This record gives sequence, C-alpha cells and structure tokens, in this order.
Amino acid sequence: MDKPTAPTPAETKDDARFICLQGVRKAFDGHKVLEGVDLDIARGESLVIIGSSGTGKSVLIKHIIGLLDPDAGTVMVEGTNVPDLRRDDLRALRQRMGMLFQYAALFDSMDVGGNVAFPLRQHTDWPVARIRDRVAEVLGWVGLQGTESKSPAELSGGMKKRVGLARAIALDPEIMLYDEPTTGLDPILGDQINDLILDLAERLNITSVTITHDMVSAYKIADRIAMLYQGKIEQMGTPEQIQNSDNAVVQQFIHGRAEGPITAM
Repeated sequence: MDKPTAPTPAETKDDARFICLQGVRKAFDGHKVLEGVDLDIARGESLVIIGSSGTGKSVLIKHIIGLLDPDAGTVMVEGTNVPDLRRDDLRALRQRMGMLFQYAALFDSMDVGGNVAFPLRQHTDWPVARIRDRVAEVLGWVGLQGTESKSPAELSGGMKKRVGLARAIALDPEIMLYDEPTTGLDPILGDQINDLILDLAERLNITSVTITHDMVSAYKIADRIAMLYQGKIEQMGTPEQIQNSDNAVVQQFIHGRAEGPITAM
C-alpha cells in the first residue's frame, strides 16, 4: 500500500536511537511523575514498559506521541525533538504512529467499518472505494473479515481490541504504541492479541512501545523490557535478563509479591 503523503521529520543514521528520551521530567500540580527518564528505542524494536499503577507509564508514551510536553528533557523521534514541532509537523509525525488504547476507544456512533475508516478519511484524500478496500484488508489482518457493518455494542472485548488495532494500523504506521493491550481479556484472548502484535510487527516492520502489567504478555512480545519506578527507568534488559534480575524492585513486581520495596501507591 502507498502511504499517505506527509512530510517526514529529519532522519538520523543512528537506528539504535530511533526514539530517544533524555532527562524527561514531568509533574502535575507539584506531583512529580517522571523524574529524569532516559530511554533509547531502536528502529524495529519491540520495547515493553512495565511498572506499578500510577508510576507514569501512560504519561511517558503520551510524550512520544506529543500529547504532553516535558517540563525538562528531550523527546526525539528520528532526530527531531517532538515538543519543538509546529502543529502541522506534529500532525505529520502522528500520522506515522498508531495507538491501541486500553479499552479500544471505539466510536459508539460508528459501525466497525466507520471506526477503521476514520483515520483514512481524516488524513488522506483517497476515494471511497480505496478506503473500503483498505478497511477490508486490515480487518482481515486481525481476523475480523466481513464485520464492517457490526456496531461496537455487538462486539466482545477481544473483538473491540482487534477493531481498535485495525484502526491503529490503517495508515500503515512506522511506530505502534500499545496501552495495556491485554487488559480485560481472558488469558486465551490475551494471547491472541499478543500473537497479533507479533504478526503485525513482522508484517509492517514497525517499532513498538507497549505498556503493560501483564508479564506473560511482556515476556512474549518484548525484545527488551524497561521497568519504570519512582519516575526513572529502574532496569532494562531482555526478557531473560529481567526474569533473572537480582534487583529487589524488579523481582517484587514481576512476581506480584505484596512484600518488598514497592509500596502501595
């Protein structure tokens, strides 16, 4: 598929730092959430961010997509500092990203086809027939062929997630952001979503950033896992390195233990 024409931020030859956060700080009404996050994400990598509720995982990915600006630090995507972008350039960057929201965030007033077509209608000048074909194509990728006329109310939780995923990939993104993709799903449906994430990463050659509490999911889809704790990256490594970590904070979280250095938020 040809991508919609859009200006591209300045390129960098350093694919190991395709997305780069340095010294990112963010506070809300005096409450410090991010306190100096440093994070490099390679082109084509699947990075999973773990951490307790309220530690700032969602705040972090909102910085990557430009929904929030840091109080200090830089958020670079392919060599461009996201907070410095003008509105049109920021919009162009967002067209290169897709996001799967925690509860899919489908429009109740639209059927499945309308939900998936929404970004295509907003950001391309494609004719109706081409949009219809693209909707059918991406719904096929997530195993929902022929569901265009269904309403969100007719869908199960797993189907809603898949529709949300189809909408997120409709513009053929280079970067995918996943906010708790398996939340609210039983283990079997959750694993189906994991398989879809892996399949789409290979099919589209995208860079993925996922936030999750689900360690089964994290171990399956991650090239690397980063744990966010007290506003900073506590540890980063491969799934095997995280599993075998001697860090007490990491071990408490990944095993879900009540006792340890992490206290209730």
